[in-house]
Amino acid sequence: MKTFLCGALVALATASASEAVPAQTAERVRLFASCAGRLSATIEHGWLIDRSDGSTAQRQRRGFEELIAAILPDARAAGLDGPRILHQRIAAKFAQARLLQTASFHRDTRRAARARMLAEQELARCTSILPG
Repeated sequence: MKTFLCGALVALATASASEAVPAQTAERVRLFASCAGRLSATIEHGWLIDRSDGSTAQRQRRGFEELIAAILPDARAAGLDGPRILHQRIAAKFAQARLLQTASFHRDTRRAARARMLAEQELARCTSILPG
């Protein structure tokens, strides 16, 4: 697993500028935490509305959790501690949950469609940076 993580971090470090992975450690760990949070909200929303078991999203979330763990020493050196990273993750989880709830339950179909599109875009940004 460590080999995979090291390979993933090297791949992220050498990613082209056109990809959405930040170059600086602090921004990278914020992105990873946000993605883990958004995936958590997606998993829970799927359970609530009985659409899926969320196994793919759970695997992806574990990938981001492992990336956070791998980059944590560098994040701490950049001034980000555990509580700040957790706050980022929780904030992103609530933002995604709000979008998913609006998309699923709002009576205004335009507003629901917009929320669905935004939720999908945010999730796509996250899943596009994971290998495989």
